[in-house]
Amino acid sequence: MIRRATSADAPTILALDASLGVVPNRDEMLRASIARGTCFVDDQLVGFAIADRSFFDQMFISLVVVHPSRRRCGIATALVEHIEGLTRGKLFTSTNRSNAPMRALCVRRGFVESGVIENLDDGDPEIIYFKQC
Repeated sequence: MIRRATSADAPTILALDASLGVVPNRDEMLRASIARGTCFVDDQLVGFAIADRSFFDQMFISLVVVHPSRRRCGIATALVEHIEGLTRGKLFTSTNRSNAPMRALCVRRGFVESGVIENLDDGDPEIIYFKQC
């Protein structure tokens, strides 16, 4: 089951994010997302996603995180499906070209490529995906 994260979930979400070491020091951003109600978690608190109307006033999934030991168990899919269910209209997300698992998830969920942003990460373009919900 997927639900909105609460302030009680913050320590677990922050610890999970920090344990991955991908982007340091985004605690403030995660806390703000939880407070706004734009952070979603699975019932076991091993994955979370952030989605809001931050992309040209369209719904945008900006982050999907799943604990490495629980990847390939359907948690990211459940998070994305939940957000799709909340969206009426256009839904966007993005990922680096090198992120094959997220790109495959987007294709499985019916997203189509909608553009590319160069120069966010050196040598690894960001691919924008779109889905009508």
